[in-house]
Amino acid sequence: MRKRIVSLFLIMLICIGGFACNVRFLINDKEDYDENAIYQVGEEIKVTVFIDFVHTPCPLAIENSKIKLEGLEIVKPGEWVKSEESNGYYMEMTVKVMADFPKDGKLILTRSCDNEGGFGMLKFKHN
Repeated sequence: MRKRIVSLFLIMLICIGGFACNVRFLINDKEDYDENAIYQVGEEIKVTVFIDFVHTPCPLAIENSKIKLEGLEIVKPGEWVKSEESNGYYMEMTVKVMADFPKDGKLILTRSCDNEGGFGMLKFKHN
C-alpha cells in the first residue's frame, strides 16, 4: 500500500513538472507569502501572476490564458505586460474576498496548448 502511495505521488510530481509554461505568484508583492494566512471578508489582495514560457515562440497568445476565481472577485483587473527579466509576461490585479463563500477562495490560471500548457492555483483562507 505504501509503495502505491509513493508511486502515485511521484507520478503526480512528474506531471506537474511537465508543463510548458511556468506559473508563479506574488501576494502583496511577496514571493514567500504565508500560505496559512487568514484573510478577512472584503479584504483586498494584490496578486501578481507571472507566466514564463519554456517553448518559444509560444503558439498560444497570452490573452488566451484563463483565470477562474472562486470566492474572490476582481476589484482592479490587470493587463498582461511583457517581462524584461524573463521569457514571458506578468499581470498585476487586485482581488477581494467575497462574503458568504463556504470554502477557501481560489485563483486558478490555466493555459491549454499542444505543448502541455500551464497551470497555477492560489488558495486564500478566510474567516
